[in-house]
This record gives sequence, C-alpha cells and structure tokens, in this order.
Amino acid sequence: MQTFLKQFKIRCGYSIPYHPQSNPVERVHRYINALLRVAVSRSDAVHDDWAVCLPYVEFSYDEKFIPGTKVSPFMLHNGYQPLYPEDLAKGPIKCQNKTYQEKLEFTTEMFEQMEEIVREANEEAKAKQKVNHDATHFDVELQVGDSVLHYCEAGLDKLHFKWHGPYEVVEKKSPVKYIIKDALDGQLVEASVQQIIPFYGEEPVYDDDDEMIQSRGEWKSLKHGTFVVFKRHDDVSWDHLHVGEITQAYNSVTGAIEILHYVDMGPNDRTWDPAKSMEKRRIFVEYVDPEGNSYTRKRNTTQLIPGSTEFRRKYALQGRESITIIVKNFNRRLHESQRLFKEK
Repeated sequence: MQTFLKQFKIRCGYSIPYHPQSNPVERVHRYINALLRVAVSRSDAVHDDWAVCLPYVEFSYDEKFIPGTKVSPFMLHNGYQPLYPEDLAKGPIKCQNKTYQEKLEFTTEMFEQMEEIVREANEEAKAKQKVNHDATHFDVELQVGDSVLHYCEAGLDKLHFKWHGPYEVVEKKSPVKYIIKDALDGQLVEASVQQIIPFYGEEPVYDDDDEMIQSRGEWKSLKHGTFVVFKRHDDVSWDHLHVGEITQAYNSVTGAIEILHYVDMGPNDRTWDPAKSMEKRRIFVEYVDPEGNSYTRKRNTTQLIPGSTEFRRKYALQGRESITIIVKNFNRRLHESQRLFKEK
C-alpha cells in the first residue's frame, strides 16, 4: 500500500475514529454520497451505476461556491471557474495581453486572496458551529485512574452490548484522545473522548416494596440546581421544615443526594411555612464555621467567619440521614414555583 501511495503521490493521513474534527474529508463524502444516492435512485435516472455518475457529482461539488464566499474548490485549484459548453457559444474568450511573468504574478496574488477569503469564511463558520455545539454539550474531563466504559461496534449481532468495560484511564494524550487499559487482560486501547463515558460502578439490584420503589423514583426525578423543601428524619422537632438546593443529583450507586442548605429569613424570622407566599420570603445560604456552628448572612450584611464553608450535606434514601421530600424541583425566582408551593 505504501508503495502504491508513493507511486501516485498520494498523501495519506490517519485520524482517530468517531472524531470528525480530525478528518475534514468526511463532510465532502457526506455531500457526495447524498448526490450519488439521488442520482441512482430516481425513477428517471439514466444510470444505475454510481461509478458512472461519480465524475458528474465531483464536478457539481467542485464548481459550487464555498458558503460565505464567491470562491469554489475548482477556483482554488485552477484559478478560474469551470466553463460549460454553452459558455463557449456565447462568444470568443478575450485574450489578455500580458507577459508570462505578469500572468504568473497576477495568478499568484489571486490565489492568495482566494485562500484568505476561504480561511476567514471557515473561521466564521467554526465560530457559529461552536456556539451551537456549546449550547447543548458539556465537556467531560477525565483523569488518569478514572474508570470508563468503551464503545465498540458489536457487528451485526444486536443482542450484545456495545459498551464494554470497565477500563482504566492510563494516559491523556490530548483533550480528545485517551489511552485506556482493560481491567481484565490489561490490553491498552487508544480511544476518542466520544467513545468513552465515565463508569461509576454497577447499579445495585433492589428487592423493595412498592413504597420504596416510588420513593426512589421521586429521588431520581430531583433536578440539579432546583430547590426542595424537606423534613429531616434526625430532627428532634419532626414538624420543622428545611429548604435547600440540589447540588448533586441522585446517585444510583450510593443512593444519596447532596443539598445546599438555606435559611428562611422572612418576617419575624419564622420557621418555614408552606402557606407563606414565595414573594414574601427571603432565604439565604447557610454556613458552618470551623467549630461546627451554623449561621447565615442576614440580608448579606453579616461578614463571613474565617474558615467557614457552605452547609452542604448528603442525604441517603434509607437510614438515619434520610429525608422526606415535601416540595421538589422549584426555583425560588419563578412565579410557577409559587403556584406549585401553594398547591402543596
């Protein structure tokens, strides 16, 4: 293969799978495949062999302007747009009275201008694509030693799982490429970030009654960043209600959630009253000083005690540290949350 490529002066490069950013020809292949599919599948198609249609599809792509420019791939390669047979019938081609050196300098300058135009258009297109991509995606930063699952095709057998593992991350070669090791045989695999996902352990199998299954489903529905009103089972006064923000959603392995506690500093510093309008509430983050005492910055005028941290606590679905959810998934800044809270 190397001899063949060298003989025909073909430059061959390799890219990691499932990472189209490293293989720009994939977008070209997608366009050509779509045109070939239309050309051979139409009822009035002249040819049913895609190889016969390929030169015409290639010509169609080469003479098409690159988005955001008036430059085509044909122009970047030859310096001018291709001529059609009807173009020759319009009249004789004008002769340019230029020397060879003048023609060479003019063509070189034109190529440089076209390349700069295409480069700027590509940068603008990438910026727009990044905005659209970042709106719906988030980056996962894996560290050496993390456990992951590896995605690999299972062939035509649809009954086998396509995610295999667990694997261990042993090296990070780039922001999108990792070296992972099979936990069973120690085999090293080079994988793209699109092919691996974090592995947190197997979800335990439960043999619970209907009430516990319902409670677990309720906990799984708690959304990160929303507020909940709850009762703590370890409270001496069972009628005391707490409010907090979900900072870690339900973990199926540990069976726990993390809540950032808030304190209701409404009129007369009363305890949480479900009937009180949300518009009349003033809730503030609860802090813990180095001695373990909790406090809050009333109206954000109180200075933080040095060494204090936000009062975050993990609560389990069962046991002494369990809680009962009274109101879930509301945002204290939304009017909809007020309506939900009054219904409760």
